[in-house]
Amino acid sequence: MNDLLLGKLKDLKLSGVIKSFDLRVEEAIKNNFSYQEFFEILINDEVSNRRINSNQKRISKARFPWHKTLEEYNFSYQPSINKRFIYNLATCEFVRKKENVAFIGPPGTGKTHLAIAIGLKAVALGYRVLFTTANEMLEELYISRADNSYQQKLKNYVNVDLLIIDELGLRKFNQSNVDDFYEIIRLLNKRD
Repeated sequence: MNDLLLGKLKDLKLSGVIKSFDLRVEEAIKNNFSYQEFFEILINDEVSNRRINSNQKRISKARFPWHKTLEEYNFSYQPSINKRFIYNLATCEFVRKKENVAFIGPPGTGKTHLAIAIGLKAVALGYRVLFTTANEMLEELYISRADNSYQQKLKNYVNVDLLIIDELGLRKFNQSNVDDFYEIIRLLNKRD
């Protein structure tokens, strides 16, 4: 690829085409692709690259503490968990319907693992997800009152498609925490 073409592709922000261009030219010559076939392959590369980049950005913004999948979860360790129900949650239909889901159980049963795994499925489906602990969220809201960023912090928590609040109930809340928590819930339920 010459520098002039490379510059134009960069101006158009076609990084997927840039990455695959030389390989696709060789492939097109070898397989005698038509111009349309060659162009379609380049466009598919660009679309694929953008999808991957978008997914990576959503994962980064979700702030997952680690990467856990449903396939890694050991359902035989927790036989009381309904595997079919969990896989049904992984379709993220509950996100589309704006329904709430709560995983309740003692520590060490895999609630966080399942929440992250479902969150990753939601990200893959194009949803905006945010993972936080109850303590982290409430502490951030408490501190935000001092610098007048409270309303912005609230928006950060409710302007997502799926808010995952982990470790709820591990610490006792003071009245300010309770008020902030219910404000988050109120705003989430108020959305269209």
